[in-house]
Amino acid sequence: MDYAKSIDVRGLCCAQPIIALARELKGMASGEVLQVLADKDSMRKDVPAFCRQTGHILLESEERDGLLHFWVRRA
Repeated sequence: MDYAKSIDVRGLCCAQPIIALARELKGMASGEVLQVLADKDSMRKDVPAFCRQTGHILLESEERDGLLHFWVRRA
C-alpha cells in the first residue's frame, strides 16, 4: 500500500505509541496515509479505537514476521 510517511513505534509502552501516531498525523495533510509499525499486541485494539474516536480511517492492518503494520488515512 502506498503511504506518505511511516513511523516505527516498536518498544514504546502504554500510551506512547498512540501519542506518536497522533503527533505524526497532526503534521500531515488530509487524505495522506501513515504507515505505523508496532510490536505491542495492544495496538490491535488501540489503533482502531483511536481512529474511531478521531475520525481518521484505518485502511488496513496486518501482522507480518511478528510485526504489526497499520495504514491510517488522515481525516
